[in-house]
This record gives sequence, structure tokens and C-alpha cells, in this order.
Amino acid sequence: MNLNNRILFNQNRYKESIIKCDSKRPTHENILEALYVLIYSNPGNLKSPRGFHIRTRFTDSMTLSQYSAHINNFYKAKSGYCPTRITVCENDETGVHHHHAIVIDDTKDRIYSLRHLHAKLKKLGKLADYSIIAPRHDRYGHSLATLSDKDSYFKWMTYLAKSRSKPDKHQMWSGSRALTSALANWRKGGKPRLLPPDFEQRSRSTLPCDLSSFIS
Repeated sequence: MNLNNRILFNQNRYKESIIKCDSKRPTHENILEALYVLIYSNPGNLKSPRGFHIRTRFTDSMTLSQYSAHINNFYKAKSGYCPTRITVCENDETGVHHHHAIVIDDTKDRIYSLRHLHAKLKKLGKLADYSIIAPRHDRYGHSLATLSDKDSYFKWMTYLAKSRSKPDKHQMWSGSRALTSALANWRKGGKPRLLPPDFEQRSRSTLPCDLSSFIS
């Protein structure tokens, strides 16, 4: 999805959640929206979602659609589901690379599965390099069990929405099928807050993809 002519966001809160953004560090609002739906609505209906930040640099033998296919095929065959994901392209002094916010089901897969898949892709000549980044407070990935967990992961992942370092050409982001579908429904519904009143009392709850139950 092209980022040209997209609206820049320059406030430090989005839907009442604190983010890494201000007038000196504007972000792309359409990417913020996708991250918000990814994190707060659990579009993949994962039983125990856990989030990661992955940085990749593709070789000429890899495209973004092929990377997505590798992710989906690996987890579909291994565990019977597809992770939810948003990918953003960046271009800085190190060259073109991608950042991914990816959410897997902690009841079926751990960080080791991501390491195995990306090591395999590098061995096959698909990746020039990669980093699988867990938060400082948990080396096994970011839990998304509570509202505070989601707020923390959202704040961390808003790094992906920053306007700085986005390429002048082919400025784009892509998302998993479940995310793009949920995002379209959320926008059609008027972009409501995805925070049910009793969310803080829920312990490791499963969030339904029916976004109507989240409207405040």
C-alpha cells in the first residue's frame, strides 16, 4: 500500500494509548491504524497472542509476497494457523530493509520457531540478514494478554509508523489477510476504540474478530 499523500500524525496518543510520536517525530496515520487493529482486536483469533519485532533485509531472490507466503506456509503446516503481521519498508543509510510486527500463538509456537524459519530462509539465500527482537522485559516475546500488555506493545511498535526513513518510491506497508480484512471492517465502522469496558478484568482472554463488541 502506497504511503504517498497519506496523513501524518503528530500527537503522543492514539485512541488514548501512548505512542512514540510528536511534532518532531511524526508518523503515518494509516500505519498506526493497522498496528492498532493488529494489536487490540486480535484479528487472527489467536488463543494466546505474543508479539515480536523482526527486521529483515531481502536478497534479490525474495519479495515481500514471497516472505509472507513463507510465514503462512510454515505455520500453517506446523501449527494449523497463520500469524498476523504488518510489514513496513524502510530505506536509510544501511539500504532498503523491512520491519515486521508479527503475532504468533504462544500456546502453539515460541520464539524458537521464528528463529528456525528465518535461519532457513537465510540458508536458502532468501535473506541477507535478519534480527528477531524481543522486548527487554521478556526475551520470549511480548505478551498481549492484558490491556497494559497491548499498550506497551503498541507503543513499542509505533516505531514502524515513523515518517523518517520511509523510501521516496514504493513507500508501502502490507498486512496479513486477517489484518487487512479486520482493518477494512474497523474503518467502515467509524474507527471506534477497541477497548471493552471490562478488558482489565479479563485474564489471558481471547478477543473475537467481531469488532462490534469492542465499540466504546
